[in-house]
Amino acid sequence: MPFLLIACLFSGCALMRGVFLGYPDHKDLHRFPSSEIIAGETCFEFHADVNAVASNLKVTDWSSGSPYFVTPDALNESRPVRSMLIIRNDTLLYDFYGQKTSATDVNASYSVAKSFTSAMIGITIEEGKIKSVHDKVVDYIPELKGIAMSEKLEVEHLLNMTSGFKLKLITDAELYYGNDVARTLKHVEFEHEPGTYQEYINLDVQLLGLILHRATGQKPSEYLTEKIWKPINMCSDAIWTTDKKGEDKTFCCMGATALDYAKFGRLYLNNGNWNGEQIVPENWVEKSVSRDTTNGSGFGYNYNWHIGEKAYGDYMADGMYKQHIYVHPEKNIIIVLMANRDDKVAAERVRWRHVFRQIVDQL
Repeated sequence: MPFLLIACLFSGCALMRGVFLGYPDHKDLHRFPSSEIIAGETCFEFHADVNAVASNLKVTDWSSGSPYFVTPDALNESRPVRSMLIIRNDTLLYDFYGQKTSATDVNASYSVAKSFTSAMIGITIEEGKIKSVHDKVVDYIPELKGIAMSEKLEVEHLLNMTSGFKLKLITDAELYYGNDVARTLKHVEFEHEPGTYQEYINLDVQLLGLILHRATGQKPSEYLTEKIWKPINMCSDAIWTTDKKGEDKTFCCMGATALDYAKFGRLYLNNGNWNGEQIVPENWVEKSVSRDTTNGSGFGYNYNWHIGEKAYGDYMADGMYKQHIYVHPEKNIIIVLMANRDDKVAAERVRWRHVFRQIVDQL
């Protein structure tokens, strides 16, 4: 990957590992150091009526260029899908495990972690540890002081990817392969005034992780364990990749089972409430999954969630290599997809969100 070679030239080859490891890969969960996200003693399980409706479903990903409809199993087997779950009204209607995985395997979800980070910011504000989304970032990360326009940067700009940071490949390389995520602060440079332009930049969410750590006194993985993982009865421990100093890489790099990812979808489907207990503030969930084009925000991205089509009212947490936690509130449907890296051409053609909507239309 050429950008890694460039990164090494400018960082004393501290990122040479990226040259040898190549593209991000699910094995990275075990190659890099990580924090534990601990499950509690109580395990929530969805009711199971597996394959009750799957035999009647027909879908196409359009990768063949024609409307050739097949069963979900056939589609999943044609792609490097690790797991796919379809849940409606708390009932597991369909599950698929491929790539030699099972229900107990931990799946790398890449940028799906951004939505977890957003949820924790909402909880932290509710607790008063962060005053509001309009808090100045430099109040938590004073290392940014002195950089032009840094005093205008607010927490909300990081949530909406409207920081105005200049996109730099060296920064992404150091975030993913580097040993010290704080090192990326030296690369911060503004290309736009905060709150005027939306661009997907991983550093925005890594800074949210630093803010969480400094505001709560807990690592994000510890805070997640206490505030979400145990309260919503996740069944399995999870992991979160860290740098060598132990800082969680909150822009990506979480590993959990597909069923536990589905429970996070259920939490948002129920407006942050879990069986009568409000885990994530309801107004935070509502704000997060609503369309907002003010202050530079884009049409389809808000508070680290991808906003779907108005006709469906759907939304999803989304990660590289087709990782999705898809939520359709009107029909109480959650679809989880976890996959390995696909062929480059096929990956460009496959639009899983359209597959999910085909499933929704048939349920």
